[in-house]
Amino acid sequence: MASDRIAPPGPARPSRRFFLALGAVSALAFLVRVLIIVIVEPRVPALGDASAYHLLANHLADGRGYIRPFDLTRFGLVVPTAEYPPLHPFVLSLFARLGVRSVEGQRLVLAVIGTAGVGGIGWVGRRMVSTRVGLVAAALAAVSPMVFLSEATLMSETIFMALVVAALALTIRAREQATIARFLALGIVLGLAVLTRAEAGVLAVLLIVPAAVFAPQVTARRRILVVATGLIAMVAVVVPWTVRNQTTFHAFVPVSNNLGTALAGANCSLTYSGSSLGSWRSTFGAGDTAAGECFTGFNGREPHFNEAVAAGRARRQGLDYFGDHLAQTPKVAAARVLRTFGLFRPGQQIELEALEGRPIGWERLGTWLDWVLMPLAAVGLVLAFRRRLGIWPLLAPVVIVVVSSILTYGNQRFRIGAEPTIVIGAAITLVAVADRIRNRSTPTTQVAAG
Repeated sequence: MASDRIAPPGPARPSRRFFLALGAVSALAFLVRVLIIVIVEPRVPALGDASAYHLLANHLADGRGYIRPFDLTRFGLVVPTAEYPPLHPFVLSLFARLGVRSVEGQRLVLAVIGTAGVGGIGWVGRRMVSTRVGLVAAALAAVSPMVFLSEATLMSETIFMALVVAALALTIRAREQATIARFLALGIVLGLAVLTRAEAGVLAVLLIVPAAVFAPQVTARRRILVVATGLIAMVAVVVPWTVRNQTTFHAFVPVSNNLGTALAGANCSLTYSGSSLGSWRSTFGAGDTAAGECFTGFNGREPHFNEAVAAGRARRQGLDYFGDHLAQTPKVAAARVLRTFGLFRPGQQIELEALEGRPIGWERLGTWLDWVLMPLAAVGLVLAFRRRLGIWPLLAPVVIVVVSSILTYGNQRFRIGAEPTIVIGAAITLVAVADRIRNRSTPTTQVAAG
């Protein structure tokens, strides 16, 4: 039936009308973000990832390099770090050099980047499906708490989502015409994404290889060439940071040392059963044996402290626990994925994420909204697949979210890479439903007019 049909992918050149509409949606997105930052004013915990990013940015702006932020502010020690991937604090440091050194000012910088991500979602939705799908998807992203709360709380997920959207847009162009330049650009963006969240390395394989395989009228030799170009470009972006880590810590640290803390806190007795199943626990100063199995923290007060060595011990602790409890891993893995998608102990998960500075009411609202959007997205992706619209790039971010949750732990902010897929998929369903309603009402209108 005509009412079931989704419009074919949008034209390569967007119309002026589309730009005006997308500009209006982007303006709404920016307004929402500014109001949340200025009026709601989510707190940034004194000790936490957001504060670390803020201090790292200002230390970089002051010429101190990548040093453990709290070791300097609390103990007066200058200790090298690779605890966090470098791109997010580096971007903030560029603005800190211009005088944007406050938490609120740096949040507003992220609001601009987040708004650009919303515009990118609109473009991707239009090119993959239709103009209306792109605009509806952008509107959903503009008001979704799960998208804008990372900006309000100064977290790296904002930049990561913007880079994921840019990678999707470049993948569309690369699969249309497999040129060296297009795959080079895709590889560079994916390399930057890896320097924001390491799991983007998996995303590179899921986007670059299929883009070459599905590109029309391309020889096998050409496919190999463009795939190699994209992957080499990605590695080339990451390697200077890896070399810095090698020379600093005398250890192989491709992106960051936080995998050790993640594995130690995710693989322990408290997270393999009980109320924290599938979550992450730290047990600083805990005295009991069971609690001591979780991540107990480390800092630079040790003589000749080497963060990579400490992270390596934590990593081995987590992997040893994992190896000793393989029978429990299916249950734990399922709990982790369901936590990330807000489907396992959602009330508890909302409270846990509020500890990171997210306003609990807005976190709850975002969870509820995604409960509505995720089934709509699933239906939309099925509809698009049945009509062979080539939306496979949208599945890649979902895969990395699931894989990273299984390998580490469950957290709703880890879902940020899949949010573009969720809003675009939901927009496909909403537009299809609107078309069905309109097409059914048209004959009645014509009869009444007659």
